[in-house]
Amino acid sequence: MTQYINSHLGSASNIAFTENGLVYFTELGGNQIVKKMKLNVFSEPEVFMRLPEWISPSDGTSPSAEGLRVDHRDRLLIAESGTGKLLRISPDARKLEVLADSYDGYRFTTVKDLAIGRGNDLFVSSPFSGTIYRIRPQEGFIGILNEDSVRVEGISVSPDGKRLVAAEPDASRVVVFDIPEELIPVESWTLVDFSPTGVEPRGLAFDEKGWLYVGLGQSQEVRVFDLEEGEQIDVFDSGDDADVLRYFENYLYVAGGKGVRRFPTE
Repeated sequence: MTQYINSHLGSASNIAFTENGLVYFTELGGNQIVKKMKLNVFSEPEVFMRLPEWISPSDGTSPSAEGLRVDHRDRLLIAESGTGKLLRISPDARKLEVLADSYDGYRFTTVKDLAIGRGNDLFVSSPFSGTIYRIRPQEGFIGILNEDSVRVEGISVSPDGKRLVAAEPDASRVVVFDIPEELIPVESWTLVDFSPTGVEPRGLAFDEKGWLYVGLGQSQEVRVFDLEEGEQIDVFDSGDDADVLRYFENYLYVAGGKGVRRFPTE
C-alpha cells in the first residue's frame, strides 16, 4: 500500500537517509539547495546547504545535486552533476570536500548517481562518458570499474558489497558488475533486458535480504528481483514516476513525479 510521508516531500527529487532518521532531499527545479528534516509527518525542513555558496559555476554550468547518500559517519555525499564532482559534507555543513572531479587528467562530465561500497570504495556513474568511477578517497585513488562502455544512471551496491547493479535507461536494461578485490576494470553482465518493451529502468535499491528493487521511471512501476537466482519475484504500481529508490528501515522509498511515496517491504 502506498504511503505518503510528509507534505514537504511532495516535490522531492532526490533523497538520502541517516541511521537516526534524518532525510536529506532536493526538490524538482531546486537541485542547488539541499534540505533536511526528521522523517515524520509533522517535521519542518531546514536548509542544509546551498551549493552555489561553495561551488563556483564552470563553463556556463551551475552546481546541481543529483545522487545523495549518507556514509557511516553521517556525512552527506553528493554526485554534483553541474560541474562534475563527488562531494562530501560534514553533518554540521561547515566543511565541504571535493573527493574527486577528474580522471587521468580530464575533468568529469556530468555525474548522476553514487553508491557506497565495502571499505573505502565509492562509485559514481557518468552516463555521458560511459563510465562508472571507483574512488578510494583515503588512498587518493580514482579508477574505472567498467571495462565495457555503459551509459548508466542509477547505481546500487548489494548488501554484501560484492556486486554493483546499474540502470542503463537508454539501452533499457539493468546490468551487474562483480566488484573485484583488485582495482581493475571488469565487464558487466545483463540481469534484465527491457528493450523489447522500451521500458527505461532508473532507480535502484537493495533491501536487507538482498532483494533488488528496480524503478521503471515513467512506467510508474517497481519490479523486484532475486539477484542470486537472476529472476523477477514481484512487481507493483509505484503510484507515480519511479526515478529514485532508497531503502530504509523496512520501507522502500520512491521519488519521482509528485514527491516521495513509501511501501512496506515486509
